[in-house]
Amino acid sequence: MKIFVTGSAGLVGSNIIPHLKNCGHEVVGVDRQGGTPDEADHVFQGDLAEKRVREEALEGVDTIFHLAAAKDDWGIDDDTFFFENLEVTRRLIEDARKRDIHDWVFYSSVAAMGPGDEPRSEEAPLEPNGAYGTSKMKAERLFQEYAEDVPEMSCVILRPSIIFGPGHFSYTNVHRLIEAIRGNRFLMVGEGQAIKTTSYIENVIAATLYLWERRSKGIQTYIYVDEPVRTTEELVDDIYRLLGKRRPGVRIPLQLAKSIAWVADVAADWTGINFPITAARIEKFNTSTNYDASAIREEGFEQPVGIEEALQKTIKWHLEHVN
Repeated sequence: MKIFVTGSAGLVGSNIIPHLKNCGHEVVGVDRQGGTPDEADHVFQGDLAEKRVREEALEGVDTIFHLAAAKDDWGIDDDTFFFENLEVTRRLIEDARKRDIHDWVFYSSVAAMGPGDEPRSEEAPLEPNGAYGTSKMKAERLFQEYAEDVPEMSCVILRPSIIFGPGHFSYTNVHRLIEAIRGNRFLMVGEGQAIKTTSYIENVIAATLYLWERRSKGIQTYIYVDEPVRTTEELVDDIYRLLGKRRPGVRIPLQLAKSIAWVADVAADWTGINFPITAARIEKFNTSTNYDASAIREEGFEQPVGIEEALQKTIKWHLEHVN
């Protein structure tokens, strides 16, 4: 089988390609940036928005793993989120349908559901907060419309929470948290009781392949988060312990931190500098992202890497690779 992987240089793409190759598949990788794994049989460095890139990459393809997306909490405007995550997906679907390519894995996000204190399953209403989550929600609808038009179409939609692990990018939340603690730049804001679901990269890859190998006609939507879920307080304690550092007892009240961050936001607007502390990041850190991933486990999936081992591997990578 020939599989087209978009976003092939990203954390998920670069980790899933070797697994697909080990299963005997031919793999085509596409990414704007270099870094697609050498295991890929064909690599296209280019913009998926360009028709030429899509046409060349789709030649002879049987299956599409659509992983590419715009995602960051600073420096990306709403129009870019909707173009990259919605319009480019629309174009890719149109080109694939013309070639009778109807086998998909699509990476959405729990952001399509929005944050919340109570655990929510796949049946919960979609209430995204912000352009990123809204763009992912609308992209999911494209696939639902596609499935209604083409009965033989199959699409696994995976909604992971924050993905972390060795090689994750510097703009990701867990990367920032580890480096802030490691560099003695972290102070706890708020009470730390927000639920923060996370998804370790090896578990995400295993979940993706498990669902894809058991796919059926139509849309199959699954949330993925690691278990057990933890509070921010527990996550911070774990990172301090695994780094061998003593945690300071100082804690900043949430409202005071927001006031301080407002100054950083103004400075960022003036200078264009991505400061590590922003009001949005403080708010996000103290907002629960609580999701129920029991559906995939009821299908028989078992999380291969536990929370402790996942953090150990990630922190080891930081100590060896991040200066």
